[in-house]
Amino acid sequence: MKTKLSKITVALATVGVLAVPMSAMASNGLLAYGNGMIAHGVGGAGVANASEVLSALDNPALLSRTGGGYGVGTTLFFPNASANVGRGYVDSEADQFIVPQGGWYKAINDDWVAGISVSALGGIAAEYSAKLVGAPLSVDLAGVIIAPAVSYQVNDAVSVGAALNIGVVTFETEGPGVNGLPRNDEDDTTGIGFEIGAAFNAGERTVIGVDYQSEIDLDVMDAHAQYIFAQASDPKITLPALTTIGVTHQINDTWKVSADITDVPWTDIKVLEELYDWEDQTVYKIGFEKQVNDSLALRFGYNHGETPIPDEAVGENVLVPATTEDHYTVGFTKKLGHGSISGYYARIANNELSQAGTPGGFPKIKVDQDALGLSYHVEF
Repeated sequence: MKTKLSKITVALATVGVLAVPMSAMASNGLLAYGNGMIAHGVGGAGVANASEVLSALDNPALLSRTGGGYGVGTTLFFPNASANVGRGYVDSEADQFIVPQGGWYKAINDDWVAGISVSALGGIAAEYSAKLVGAPLSVDLAGVIIAPAVSYQVNDAVSVGAALNIGVVTFETEGPGVNGLPRNDEDDTTGIGFEIGAAFNAGERTVIGVDYQSEIDLDVMDAHAQYIFAQASDPKITLPALTTIGVTHQINDTWKVSADITDVPWTDIKVLEELYDWEDQTVYKIGFEKQVNDSLALRFGYNHGETPIPDEAVGENVLVPATTEDHYTVGFTKKLGHGSISGYYARIANNELSQAGTPGGFPKIKVDQDALGLSYHVEF
C-alpha cells in the first residue's frame, strides 16, 4: 500500500508535464484526435484523405495530391475534467482553449511540392482548487510544432513525402511544493523528429496511405528533471513514434468513406510507463463525406481509442486524466470562389474511471469534451 501511495504522490507531483508533446486538443491519450478541419469532420481520418493543405499534418505525401495553397484555422476546445479523491468531485477550472493551426504549400515543378505546417499546442492546463487535496494546484502548457515538408509524385499512382517536426514547448506549474505536490516552476524545451509517408492508388476509386512519425525527443527540462521526473529511469519527455495506415474510398459520385488505424506505443515513454502505468493504445477512425452539390460537402465520423489508463492506475493519473474514448463528429466544407470554408463539431463522450481494489473506488476521474473548429483554405 505504501508503494502504491508513493507512486500516486509522484504522479500528482508531475501534474501535467507529461502533456508536453501533445496538442491542447488531447483526446486519444495525449494526442489530438485529428489534424485539419476536414479530417476532424470524419473522425480524424486523414492519412489517405487528400482534402486540404493541412492534410500534410497527417501524411506529407498528400501534398502532391492537394497541389498548392494555404489554409488557416482555429478550434475552440472545451474539456470538462473532474477528480474525486474521496471529498466529492472537483471540476478543473482549465476548461477552454483556443487552438490555431495553418499551412502553406506550393508546387515547385510537376513532381515536387514543398511548404510548411504550423500546429499550435495552444494551452493545456489543469487547475484545481484546494477542495481536491487541500491546496490549489495548477499547470499551464503552451507550445507549437513547426513542420516543413516536401512531397514527390513518383508516378500517376504513387506519391511520397517527408517532414521535419520541430517542437517548442513552455511549461509552468504552481503549487505548495510540499508532500510531493507541484511547486512553482517554469521551463521550456525543444526537440526534433521526422515524418515519412506514402499514398498510392488501389484502383480508380481507392487511395491507401501509410505514415510513420518518429519520436519528437524533447530536451530535458532542467527545472523539473531533478524534481518531478527524478523517479523515472529516463526523465525526458517524448512524443511516441506513431504508425498509421488508412484508406479513402469513393463509394459513388457523391459518397466517400475514410478510415485510419494508428498504433500508439505509450510504454516507450518511461515517465508514462513507470510513473503512470500507461498501456499502449490503438486508435480507430472512420468517417463519411456526402457531396451535396458542387459547392457543399457534409461529413460525419467516429473515433475510438481505449484509454491507456488501467483501472489499477487511476490514482496515479488524477492530474493527467486521459480517460476519453469515444468521439462523434460532424463537419462541412463550403466553396467560396477560389477558396473554401470548412468547419466541424466534435462531442467526446464522458468516460469515468475508478481505482480498482479500493473502498468506494477512489480516486475517480472523469472527462468529457467539446470542440468547434473553422478554417479557410485557398488553392493556388
